[in-house]
Amino acid sequence: MRTLECDVDADWIDINDHMNAQYYGIVVYRAHAAFTDALGLGDDYVRSTGFGKVVVQTAMTYEREVRQGSRLAVDSWLLGVDAKRLHFFHEVRNLGDRTRVAVSEQLDLHVDLGTRKTAPLPADVFTRLTRFAAEQREAGHPDGVGRTIRFPRNAGIGSGGP
Repeated sequence: MRTLECDVDADWIDINDHMNAQYYGIVVYRAHAAFTDALGLGDDYVRSTGFGKVVVQTAMTYEREVRQGSRLAVDSWLLGVDAKRLHFFHEVRNLGDRTRVAVSEQLDLHVDLGTRKTAPLPADVFTRLTRFAAEQREAGHPDGVGRTIRFPRNAGIGSGGP
């Protein structure tokens, strides 16, 4: 689902003449907030229920640099949901050359904002989100889900490297 389109602001460009890493995070955060609203878990949900969600784990992979003047789009997936957890994936693309420039995968927890502890999703919300995630899986999901950092085998302490 397309969750965001934006232009790269001149203020986002760093000394290397490309978009600084922190702004990839801002772009994904904005897309995640829009996706949260589209899923019915946004501000209205928080105000009416006293429940919300918090990010507890995120992994960003930067695949290509982004230059000033680029226009970006983010497509988002709800990969899975259980009683208290939601698994998300966001794909950032440069609309100019249609290349994927970054991906972000994250895990959110559903919380009771009164107790500040995890809480099960309401049954109707859980059912709706489970169906939505299944529909997205049927349509296919992007490459790169579940990546982890893998340090080169010959690098590190005692490897004889620089």
